[in-house]
Amino acid sequence: MTTQEASRVEARLQQLHRKLPPLPEPGGHYVPAVRTGNLIFLSGAIGTAYENDRWHLPLKGKLGSDLTIEQGRESARLCVLNHLAALQPLIGNLDRVQRIVKLTGYVNAAPGFTKAPLVLDGASALLVSAFGQDIGSHARTAVYQHEMSFNAPIETDLIVAIAPD
Repeated sequence: MTTQEASRVEARLQQLHRKLPPLPEPGGHYVPAVRTGNLIFLSGAIGTAYENDRWHLPLKGKLGSDLTIEQGRESARLCVLNHLAALQPLIGNLDRVQRIVKLTGYVNAAPGFTKAPLVLDGASALLVSAFGQDIGSHARTAVYQHEMSFNAPIETDLIVAIAPD
């Protein structure tokens, strides 16, 4: 592959003013991703951000009481960037992704909040923008949670199909 081909997905992310963070360290006894055949199952990611040489959780709280839908969408986009940061070292090149298969999103929701699909659209739209419609479109599930680790507003997990070695 040429250098231009090797960075197509990252170039799209740059156009969107997004940058892959360093690979986040697992917060427990698990691995960031597991590959079986051409499928990769990515562990859950919350919307942490890497700024000024440190990780932090820029948005905390429940959708529908503490946070707006747009803030939830931003947290979901950060989740996607953390997934891609975990995926890249495993496959060597994000252009090897053949399909984003499934996104599951867990939304820290206040009682009565019923718009989790609108929040997860932030993650879905970023995946389609980065990979294109044919590769980035995916199946999706939205799950409502009454509490989340570290008071994170969103957690996602992702299943990705890649080109054979």
